[in-house]
Amino acid sequence: MRVWGRGIALATAGAALAVMLAGCGSGESEHEGAGAPESERGEGGPGEGSGGGSGQAGDKGADVRAALTAAARKTGEQASYKTLQTGAPGSGHSEMLFQKSPSASVIKAWHQPSKADPRGFTQMVSVGGKTYVSTDDLPGKSWYTMDDSAYAGRDKGSGGARAAGYVPEFTGALAASPSTRRVGEERVGGRPADHYRGTVVMDELAAYTGPSIDKGVRDGYVAGTRQQGMKSVVIDVWVGKDGLVLKSQEAGRGSKGPELVVEEYSDFGKIPAITAPAANTVATWEEFIDGLSQRS
Repeated sequence: MRVWGRGIALATAGAALAVMLAGCGSGESEHEGAGAPESERGEGGPGEGSGGGSGQAGDKGADVRAALTAAARKTGEQASYKTLQTGAPGSGHSEMLFQKSPSASVIKAWHQPSKADPRGFTQMVSVGGKTYVSTDDLPGKSWYTMDDSAYAGRDKGSGGARAAGYVPEFTGALAASPSTRRVGEERVGGRPADHYRGTVVMDELAAYTGPSIDKGVRDGYVAGTRQQGMKSVVIDVWVGKDGLVLKSQEAGRGSKGPELVVEEYSDFGKIPAITAPAANTVATWEEFIDGLSQRS
């Protein structure tokens, strides 16, 4: 993990922010997923859709690609939604609220306690062009705001982007893969959904130029996956009968072993209004750093 400077105080703050931006809680990488062997995958195991089983016969690749591309587009057009993200056992989990316009997000991450974050919980709220991070380190204050030095080497938009989940990456990559098939119909959150699965090969995806995935999304996803030492991943996507993505799963094996990301999406257009913390509970970035420095 990168230490951003200004000693132990900034390293501690950086570790907490990295956990939140990673999404599912380990804080080790910006993109966690892929590479787990099929025997370790969750719902909808390898027996389904891996070689002409029921639910695949008669499915046309073009129809599958069109359905997934339309689902990614429709989901991305939603005004707001909630994402629950989990990873491999023990990696923690996240709850994320995403609001498209005006841009706002909430990320809550539960993870293994550490020296950098002994609570094992972090929360970040982005609204009105400002980002607020929860803290127990300042008497009388429960939040602090971020400034430019806190974002050194990071995209300021990362919080909002992560709160939106990996819908464009997972659904787009699956739609672009020639291996993708419809597994069958299953239920997600009590709702019927069409289950799609495919193996996405990074070299093939990097060369893809069709309409299923935006070039910028494609390039970022390929680069992040390769950085984790993964040449291919297995992706599952569940699309509800209303055409919205209800769940996605990415599994594979990287340089650190099996990895997994599962996301479930709900509350489309129904999340509560995202508001900033009360001003009297918020410390500035400088106040936060000074407070940590005095304690170290």
